[in-house]
Amino acid sequence: MATGHVFTAGQIVEMAIQTEQSGYRFYRAAAEKASDGEMRALLQWLAEQEASHEQVFRRLLEEQQPAQGPREEYGGQRAQFIQALLDSRVFGADPLPERDLEAMTDSQVIDYALNFEKDTILLFYEMRDLVSEMGAYTVGRLIEEEKTHVQRLHALRRA
Repeated sequence: MATGHVFTAGQIVEMAIQTEQSGYRFYRAAAEKASDGEMRALLQWLAEQEASHEQVFRRLLEEQQPAQGPREEYGGQRAQFIQALLDSRVFGADPLPERDLEAMTDSQVIDYALNFEKDTILLFYEMRDLVSEMGAYTVGRLIEEEKTHVQRLHALRRA
């Protein structure tokens, strides 16, 4: 993906596309399994959101012009952080447990979704500093949408 752990803005956008695709697959499969109507509706909505975000990122990738990001405290700092996200449970080689979904309770699905959304927000914050000004605005809007996903999942957990 990257040479010497240096990621380009385009590669970060591609990672975001893959993340949205993974989220879509997970939410769609989880919605099919959900027995509670409110949970099923939320998971279907989240799947639609992920598909919509993927299209936004595809457009962003087409018009991508790398921007100079903020200075790093040490060389490779951003790349190391992004690599840590990629190596984490959510962004690892098998990021979403579609095959294990049948064994998951609704509470476990919500917890998994919350972790996924939070890690996605972290990735988007890093991406925002690497894209053009217009791209940064777009990513900022998506961050706000991802935050609403977290809020709705928290509300469902409390209910």
